Amino acid sequence: MSDINCDQRSQQERLILISFYFTQLLFILLSVPYLWWKNRLYVELTPFAELYMWLMGVGVGGFIVAMEFVLIRLLPEHHFDDGGLNQLLFARRPWWHIMLIAVMAAIGEELLFRGLVQGWIGVWGTALLFALVHTRYLKKWVLVVFVTGVGTVFGLMVEWTGHLAPAVIAHAVVDFVMGCYLRYEAKE
Repeated sequence: MSDINCDQRSQQERLILISFYFTQLLFILLSVPYLWWKNRLYVELTPFAELYMWLMGVGVGGFIVAMEFVLIRLLPEHHFDDGGLNQLLFARRPWWHIMLIAVMAAIGEELLFRGLVQGWIGVWGTALLFALVHTRYLKKWVLVVFVTGVGTVFGLMVEWTGHLAPAVIAHAVVDFVMGCYLRYEAKE
């Protein structure tokens, strides 16, 4: 790769990372005051100390990852092409940075979608909005269906437990494992 292409890729990676952190911070800044005002912030965050929340989150996250790997093996590669944005976000990051990205995405997106929006438009509406926000997937029906399904599962976890903790944990597991997959296994 020439120096110009390498510099362009580095600049693209930096812009993607800045955009990612900006949007997650925005999601948190929109959600936390609302949850605090509704006296739900403490209720949503305390269950992280409970083992069954971790078991549920890791179990559901692991199941979602397994389903994604099955789809990756069964379907042609072009069904999963998001325009290279995930590759730019994860491909050259160390594992600890992938973990940070996964945790930030899980906290920001679950606070916004399941903590704030789901109370207004329900599980199904929130799952659809969750898929729409992942705009890079909208031209790939497999990704739209998969992300809508994942959003539905996260929403049902919140409805069932009354807490965000298992959905945040599951979301972090999915993003971390798939980020590591892009970093260490997928073609660059």
